[in-house]
Amino acid sequence: MAGAPRNLEEVNRVADAAGLVNRTGPVQVLYFSSTCNTNKYQLLELPPGLLDTLQVGNSVVIRGDKEDDAVLCTDRVTFDLRLADTSNSLLLVPQCSLSNDEEFKAEVSPLVLREVASSHTKYFEVKHCRPRLERLRHLLAETLYKGTENEVDLNDETEGNITKRKDVYTFVDLLSLVQASESELCEGLRNIGAIEINGRWRLLDADYREKVVVRILTLLEEMDWSYEAVPLKECCDILEELEPRNILEHCLNCYGEITSMDTDSGDNAIHYRLSEDKICRFYAEYLLRQAGKFNYNEFMDSWCQSVPEGMTTKSEHLSGIALMDLKSLPPVIWHFPASELSNDPELRFGELFKVRAKWTFDEIQPYLRDLVAPGLSLNALLMKYSRSSMDASGVKIYNSKKPL
Repeated sequence: MAGAPRNLEEVNRVADAAGLVNRTGPVQVLYFSSTCNTNKYQLLELPPGLLDTLQVGNSVVIRGDKEDDAVLCTDRVTFDLRLADTSNSLLLVPQCSLSNDEEFKAEVSPLVLREVASSHTKYFEVKHCRPRLERLRHLLAETLYKGTENEVDLNDETEGNITKRKDVYTFVDLLSLVQASESELCEGLRNIGAIEINGRWRLLDADYREKVVVRILTLLEEMDWSYEAVPLKECCDILEELEPRNILEHCLNCYGEITSMDTDSGDNAIHYRLSEDKICRFYAEYLLRQAGKFNYNEFMDSWCQSVPEGMTTKSEHLSGIALMDLKSLPPVIWHFPASELSNDPELRFGELFKVRAKWTFDEIQPYLRDLVAPGLSLNALLMKYSRSSMDASGVKIYNSKKPL
């Protein structure tokens, strides 16, 4: 400790000069010891919810590769983890008493020395953010599931004289590679239609998935089943000679939901109600995916005739999967899915304005919804990355801030 420590008289003299009155409890004099090490500790600022997670005994994990900005994850939420500067020094004093401690209720004011363990001008701050799931689709796309007959190719592949094993991932593997909490990773796997096969998570090849769904929908028509009550057991019993049972059930889960289950009757009572929205979108993509630009009127006729009886196609079903130009001659429509765009907001806007220079709000919002982070509105995103104006008819349109 440098110099002689202050005595109580000196401390009171300074407190009087500062106008401090009604002083009770211990007077704490801070000092830096010769063992003070500013690199031994790092400070982390925690919002109440994250603090509660630790106080009840749950853990948090820092995730990210060397080239990634680190994130901090609980079992349910992801936070940005960034190093912040402060103009004031932050002192770490392990034995420091606080104003709500019992010691401050006493009328005496003893002089006590408190050793400063470390001093900091930087700390880590956390901010709730979107999970970074863009890597998930990329990882699973390495080994698309194309049916049992193609699984022999999964074991190894040969490039020249070199044989290497293709990567397939367990849930634990994905947790170590994807910057998301366990809950958000589960939701991400559901949203992209992933399936666990033999303990490894896979995506179905688009052509293969379409083939399986078409077989289910064709059976629906042949058996005269309502799309609101597809019997699981009977459907799988008939089609499992063509496709694995788990794949059939997975596709029913992706495009429908269980409507009834009588445990006394076993599997026979399980029925699925197919989603009109999802099936109509499926057929729209099925028709558009390989077509390039499609004559709009011909597409609408083909699409309407393709869906199961009782379903009605609507323009809203094309939201986020297709674009159209009704002013061209003839009017055209083409496949343009939001799922294939960049997850970086700046790059996403660049991709959108490259395809179309001007967008209305209704046109662009389906391609931005997944970018909205906690605490950030869609309008804030548009203000940051685009410029708005009114067209001749008084409709607000958005165009790029940057020359393309």
